[in-house]
Amino acid sequence: MEIVDNPVNRIELFAEFTQKAQMRYTPSGVAVLEVVLHHVSVVKEAGVDRKLEFDFPAKACGDIALALDKEPLGSVFKLSGFIAPRSQRSRQLIVHITQYS
Repeated sequence: MEIVDNPVNRIELFAEFTQKAQMRYTPSGVAVLEVVLHHVSVVKEAGVDRKLEFDFPAKACGDIALALDKEPLGSVFKLSGFIAPRSQRSRQLIVHITQYS
């Protein structure tokens, strides 16, 4: 597969903050927070409304992790980020949060 210089890998959605793990730090001292978020929406697919409701794993690093760790469970946020494998050897995906409001 050819690597593209400017690939589009961006996710943006509203989600409820439902679970969080203990804050951890990388060996270089970067804060990492793994969370579970819940999303509900209605989208059009083939001209028909389709209700979506699902939980998904996400993680935040650095200043975003530190700020998100202070937010109460049950908060609803608009999140922006990208999707990546959970680790270099994993095929499971996780949302990396780069912004929230």
